[in-house]
Amino acid sequence: MKKIWDFCGDIKVNFWLILAISLNLAVGAYFIKFNSKLFVPLNHSLVQNWFIQYGQDHIGQSWWLVLLFFLAFFLGINTFVCAVKRIAQLWPQRKQSGFRVFSVKIAPSLIHLCFLIILAGHFFSLVAVPERSIPVQLNQKIILSEGNSLEVISQQVERYTTPAAFEGAVRQCSVTVKIQSPQKSEIKVLRVLRPIYWQGMSIHLDVFTKKDSQKTAAPPELKLIIKKDPGIAVVIVCFAILCLLMFWYFPQRKKT
Repeated sequence: MKKIWDFCGDIKVNFWLILAISLNLAVGAYFIKFNSKLFVPLNHSLVQNWFIQYGQDHIGQSWWLVLLFFLAFFLGINTFVCAVKRIAQLWPQRKQSGFRVFSVKIAPSLIHLCFLIILAGHFFSLVAVPERSIPVQLNQKIILSEGNSLEVISQQVERYTTPAAFEGAVRQCSVTVKIQSPQKSEIKVLRVLRPIYWQGMSIHLDVFTKKDSQKTAAPPELKLIIKKDPGIAVVIVCFAILCLLMFWYFPQRKKT
């Protein structure tokens, strides 16, 4: 057990894992570029559902994604063991070092633990957060959850008028919706890249422009992406803590 623990906490293992993940992502980028239709559904599916429906039938193109999860899992173990070993080594010295010096020494380990929690939050979002993709239709009523509902009131498509090269191309799309709960209702405007957050849910507007859409007045296809993602809150909070720790650590390190 001690040999396994020491191996998992070896900094050399960390280096090789990061190198392997970098190479794996480069391979993945190649497969995604030349097999985009296979991977597009992954944007709106849980990873395991996507693999069952698409990935297992195209294992020659999807193997890298399975390997990526294994490598990230072992990177998480390695990060955790390295941080714990470092904290265990420094903890007995806390009284002799003093609070300030001890805090500076232990800060990198806390940063690594924040990074680990961020990885866990992303993993949770990929495998456990449901997502609904619904085509936009006027006056349609969508049942959300816990007595909440959404109704599409209107939609608008803005197109470029200048310069001439972009004339007629879609500039922005928006949808006016009425969100209602048992207590109240609100009118909100949803735009591409400007989601609505409501009762722990995020509602996004996605647009699918057809080929040669610039030459036709037909509106693009719009879809509502509705999901409830507790993992993103973990990621944002821990990322903020990680940034604060780093902003504090480097100036203090120079003084120590």
